[in-house]
Amino acid sequence: MAERFNSGMAERFGITAALLLEHIWREVKENEFHHRHCYEGNTWMRCSRKAFTVHMPYLSRGMITCGIGRLKKAGILVQGEHNGSRFDRTAWYAFTEYGKKVMEGSEDGAHG
Repeated sequence: MAERFNSGMAERFGITAALLLEHIWREVKENEFHHRHCYEGNTWMRCSRKAFTVHMPYLSRGMITCGIGRLKKAGILVQGEHNGSRFDRTAWYAFTEYGKKVMEGSEDGAHG
């Protein structure tokens, strides 16, 4: 499978974070289109670290944790819990207003 990522995002946040950004952005946009997972004024995507490694087997859980941490620290992503069960610890991700602007601006940018 061929993956796309924005080279500008890769320069700013690293290749792993750029790959995660594209994946999360696609999922959030699909959920937005289908009016799914809308909480707290945001559209969210739900994905465990293990599920990320299924979608992107070339990334380790550690790489995913580091990439997501970098994006949260940069103010691009927020992480939440919107699970039906208190035993379910699957993470939910949404873009901050700043993150949305960054991603919408990057849609015109170069993909590598």
